[in-house]
Amino acid sequence: MNRQEKLIVAFLFAVMLVWVFLYRPRGRVRQVPEPTEPAPAEAALPPESEPAARVPAGALPEPEPETADAPPEIRSEPSEPRADEQRIVLSNDHIRVMLSSWGAAVVSAELTEYPATRNRDSGPVRLDLGSGPALSLTGLPGLSTNCDYAVSGGDGGSAVTFTRTTSEGLRLERRIALGRGTVLNVRDVFSHERAGTVPLPAYGVAVGPMQMIASRASTRGVSYLGLDALPEQGGAGVVHWGKKVVPSLFGPRPSMLSCARADTSHMPERVSHHTGVAAAWAASKNKFFVQILSVKGGSSDVVLHAVRNTEASRGLVVSGVAAEMILAETFVEPGDALVREMTYYVGPKDYSVLKELGQHRQAVMELGWRGGFFGWMGAILMWLCPALLWMLKALYAVIPNYGVAIILLTLIVKIVFWPVTHKSTESMKKMQKIQPLVSELRAKYRDKPQRMNQEIMALYKEHKVNPMAGCLPVLIQIPVFIALFTVLRSAVELRFAGFLWIRDLSEPEGLLADVLPIPLNILPLFMTATTVLQQKLTPTAGDPQQQKMMALMPVVFLFIFYNMPSALVLYWSTNQCLSIGQLLLQRRRTAPGAEG
Repeated sequence: MNRQEKLIVAFLFAVMLVWVFLYRPRGRVRQVPEPTEPAPAEAALPPESEPAARVPAGALPEPEPETADAPPEIRSEPSEPRADEQRIVLSNDHIRVMLSSWGAAVVSAELTEYPATRNRDSGPVRLDLGSGPALSLTGLPGLSTNCDYAVSGGDGGSAVTFTRTTSEGLRLERRIALGRGTVLNVRDVFSHERAGTVPLPAYGVAVGPMQMIASRASTRGVSYLGLDALPEQGGAGVVHWGKKVVPSLFGPRPSMLSCARADTSHMPERVSHHTGVAAAWAASKNKFFVQILSVKGGSSDVVLHAVRNTEASRGLVVSGVAAEMILAETFVEPGDALVREMTYYVGPKDYSVLKELGQHRQAVMELGWRGGFFGWMGAILMWLCPALLWMLKALYAVIPNYGVAIILLTLIVKIVFWPVTHKSTESMKKMQKIQPLVSELRAKYRDKPQRMNQEIMALYKEHKVNPMAGCLPVLIQIPVFIALFTVLRSAVELRFAGFLWIRDLSEPEGLLADVLPIPLNILPLFMTATTVLQQKLTPTAGDPQQQKMMALMPVVFLFIFYNMPSALVLYWSTNQCLSIGQLLLQRRRTAPGAEG
């Protein structure tokens, strides 16, 4: 292996490692001002919700001060109704949304098509937003979550209207209606009966909080908890703040890996940050689910909120995120009405559903990226990932098992690349045959490196050997591998999808987790064994340095893949088995009697 070949192999290996760590939380250090608004607490995924009804409870307490919104309480359990609070349910075949008369906001959302656990008798996923209700208003005294609205409609229907008039005479009529799927359409109408113009100050509309989903996968830091927005101007595409900015909001960190080692004693429990980004929509998300708030006409700012886990044994662990869209100051004329319309999506990170909503909402799945050193790779992924996801779902429609669908998808990819890998293997065999001649030239021109390289390249040309052919299949397949990694790492379709002994393809197998100090994952061990076997079957040029480098690869891959989602390891294991089959077939065709 010459110097150029070694550089290419090193580059490929580096790309694999860089990709694994590329989306771990890191970013430039940013000093954060003191929070101007209290951060909403994280959302929880508790069991089933309260019964659908308007729920009065006890006597009406004295109104809370309206000069500032009370800081939300951090909860991990469902929020309890307030005194005389009315809770109204809107429902369809996809979602069951509970709204509160206090704040005219969403306090919970049940996604009826998605179970909370893998148990057969599990209730649906329930996002509890009671500690930081979605669509709640901040910055408008008399219209916050501390204020009770009059209610009309609702009770299991598709729309409800909230009304309230402040002590200053400002009246808000808010209509919330179920749209298609899990979308809510919101229409706010501000009016007043005073003689003069009434200023409507800048105020915030909340995107509900999201909490980190517990995961055994080592890719848990990859886009699993984040805040996104689509800027109205600039054409830069969707901005993703979760993996880079949010951890740095808690304070300076010494290195990009310091989230796991950071001294958190000096860090605040919660932080807020005004981004200054005028946005068409803003989103909060975790591994499988997302909330997206879109305001017609856009916002003047987006505020990020983050909460860290103070009970984490070590390092910085961001446990919850939320956001607010800040709407610009304006005026309400007497006898006139100011109308602001919004749409609010709360549901799965389903590519086809999000794409149908428009405004690049599917970008919250982060299936690619723009710019940067690997910008070309991101551009390829933005096309390739949706195509592979579509193929995966199409195969599932034929054979309703995602494990089988992954195997069939791997087979299709292997067939597509079969000519390239076949030509590569044949080229490597030719390289192996002329290796004694290469060794003679290396010995002959040991003291003349430039002449040696010229003679070796002339030898390759004479025997019609391409020294780069062995690397070409790997180069071509890297985008496909990364695309599959991107698709399989957080595809909601794989959540709780079983295959043979694997209970959840979105997680490592985790066998005997209660017995062994390290849970047993069979697929990564099988993958390692197939990698070793493939290396033994693959023709080599006999370079000792190359053999040492390649001998370490199975161990490195075992370390990287051991705690990755089973779906990804299943793909790679299947790919290895198909490669072994291809090598055995080629050996059979070149058995005694064949050329050479």
